[in-house]
Amino acid sequence: MPFLDPAPYEALDRAPARAETAAAFGLDRERPWLITVAMMRDGAKLASFMMLGTALARLKDIPFRLLVVGDGPARKEVERALGGASTVFLGERGEDAIARLLGAADLFVWPAVGEAYGMALLEAQASGLAVVAGDGGASFIVRDGRTGLLTAPRDSGAFADAVRRLLADPVERAAMGA
Repeated sequence: MPFLDPAPYEALDRAPARAETAAAFGLDRERPWLITVAMMRDGAKLASFMMLGTALARLKDIPFRLLVVGDGPARKEVERALGGASTVFLGERGEDAIARLLGAADLFVWPAVGEAYGMALLEAQASGLAVVAGDGGASFIVRDGRTGLLTAPRDSGAFADAVRRLLADPVERAAMGA
């Protein structure tokens, strides 16, 4: 299994990271922030972004912001899939910046379509975030019901329901993150 040094993620103080992120990107600190970190390329990554867009479109009744960290050749397609007032595209960032962004967010979301193993899932968990992910390779990292929620692969309805559940229950979300 790949190694992840958790120190850059665990050492962050959430309140200052959230305040800095809110100020830098004009975000409402009271609104929940979902975050995803991934390369924007064709294939499984683009399929995950597309599914994420479909799932989050089912949550229009919930006020949240989606922070998207990453860039790549499929950026235009990703922007079309996730576009909207609730999405903030942050581009490619270094490890320290990603650690701060993860530390500021409320919930990590990634459908993980066709993914064998996701380092971003490890980074999110090291940051104390609960995770919603598609089952498959993510099950090597996310313990369903304990550190996050896993949904059936490519099931955008179940994914949306899992995100809704954790956004509605900050106590459960925090327990999973811990």
